[in-house]
Amino acid sequence: MRSPLNGPLETAIRALTLLAEAYPKSLDLNQLVLLDHGLLHSEDLGGPPSLHPPVPIRSSELGVKRHQVTLGLEVLTRVGLAEMSAVAGGIHFTAADSAHPFLSLLETSHARALAERASWVVDRYGDLTDADLRGAIREVSGRWAEEFENFNGGEPVT
Repeated sequence: MRSPLNGPLETAIRALTLLAEAYPKSLDLNQLVLLDHGLLHSEDLGGPPSLHPPVPIRSSELGVKRHQVTLGLEVLTRVGLAEMSAVAGGIHFTAADSAHPFLSLLETSHARALAERASWVVDRYGDLTDADLRGAIREVSGRWAEEFENFNGGEPVT
């Protein structure tokens, strides 16, 4: 059985939450990948408590997140919750008119936490260039390497 965690549906809901928060601004895939990481690990970036636990190797998530977010965006565009458009900088995604009404149907505490983190991460990082956003994530991932060394009994990470 496939794990529902970080599957296309969960990733789609997170991406839609980010797109709805950024609306009417559109976001490209790189922005969504990095903002999704900030949404899940907000505490690492000086924000509210993270939704995912602070495991020592969480920086490796970035390596697989692009594919996961792509699958989630395919779900969203297929069902009409997000729109895809070609712009000068590449392909961008925008929340469709039905995104906010759909998200308002999600009434769980997890959905509310996602919305709160999305608001925080888009407010803080939504207007950064891709390079600046990557720099912020890189700064945090450097601290993760130090955490992993401590977790690994002080042995350097190679």
